[in-house]
Amino acid sequence: MMPNVTRGDRMGGLLSYLAGEGRRNEHTEPHLVTGDSATFTFYGDAELDRASALAIAKDLDEPRTAFGVEVNGGHVWHASLSLRAEEGQLSDERWAAIAEQFVDRMGFTTASGKAGCRWVAVRHGLSAAGNDHIHIAVNLVREDGTKASIHNDYSRAQSIARELEQEHGLQVLESRGSNMAMRGERAGERAAAARRGDDSVASVRLERTVRAATERAERAAGARHRTIGESNG
Repeated sequence: MMPNVTRGDRMGGLLSYLAGEGRRNEHTEPHLVTGDSATFTFYGDAELDRASALAIAKDLDEPRTAFGVEVNGGHVWHASLSLRAEEGQLSDERWAAIAEQFVDRMGFTTASGKAGCRWVAVRHGLSAAGNDHIHIAVNLVREDGTKASIHNDYSRAQSIARELEQEHGLQVLESRGSNMAMRGERAGERAAAARRGDDSVASVRLERTVRAATERAERAAGARHRTIGESNG
């Protein structure tokens, strides 16, 4: 799995492109597969158009605009995760699990012990070369106005991709070592999910539900705090 990392400062431009037709009209049925729990719960996985893409972008940008934070090099962190064409296609559920583990390990979520960043993962069909892939868009300004660290982000993305290849049974590049640390769902959970024909184990679904409730509460509290501060200012 090949990660490609870029930076920018236009969340609306990025989401509009991902929801659009693509440079060669290769984009089909663009939709979210996952994201920070509050955003994904609100917008779901309906097919995206330009209006919905811009609405999501505005929502993702809210912490940066609310706190007036500027990030050198751009606050929009974008990574595409791509399979080789011969690997075929994954389900939305498997891509969701991969994306969530990826952003967790990059330190963009509350799994880091810090306030979370807002983010989404978009899928819009195969690339022109036939590669199954997703795009991850992250606002580097966390919910509390602090900035997420992107130190050595390209190298870390490569290392995390190696781990996820192993854990999800994806094709490992020959240049990558075979003795990688293994993390993720317990074997028993994976077996139970397989018997049910379910790509998402119960513990992961429960965690998503809890995260969504927590993040919605945090966002509401943050909005109330800023409103009170403005009224007292």
